[in-house]
Amino acid sequence: MRFPALFACLCAAVCALPLLPQNNTPLSPLPPQGFDFSGSWDCEGAFHGGQLHKSTYAGSVVLSGKWLRLEEKDLQPATHYVAEYLIGYDPQQKRLVEFDANNFGAATYTSDQGWRDGVLIMTSPLLQDAKTPYVANRFLYSIRGADSFTVDWQISRTAAFEWIQSDHLVCTRSRNG
Repeated sequence: MRFPALFACLCAAVCALPLLPQNNTPLSPLPPQGFDFSGSWDCEGAFHGGQLHKSTYAGSVVLSGKWLRLEEKDLQPATHYVAEYLIGYDPQQKRLVEFDANNFGAATYTSDQGWRDGVLIMTSPLLQDAKTPYVANRFLYSIRGADSFTVDWQISRTAAFEWIQSDHLVCTRSRNG
């Protein structure tokens, strides 16, 4: 007699789960600790093979404070790479999205988690093109202090997401602006 009563209680509890209050607060593209990306940044690091990578970033908050815009210009290597990244909340997908427009192409990334412990991870969808050297990639933006952040680009050659470091930049607030 105990098992049917226990089963009925379990079914009632499972059916009530959708009625529990849920957190519908939109994720913010801005770090909760108040870090400010606005301004100019000097960045230096290295690609996977050890090749030096230098760039500048310009950050701003746009569209009524709802989106973070980061503009990157590579100084070294001299590939003339320029990009604009827009990170904001998509209420239909209920996650952060990043639009990456650059002079070599474009890409999109998403995050279901948002900022966690000073780190934002934006991940691409799985790529279906057999010609690409990886099936997914992601960017990690990490706050390192009031005037410093890092950007890491990682790739995975498998759908099981085994991440390989491809680029690492340390950015510090520019003294010139």
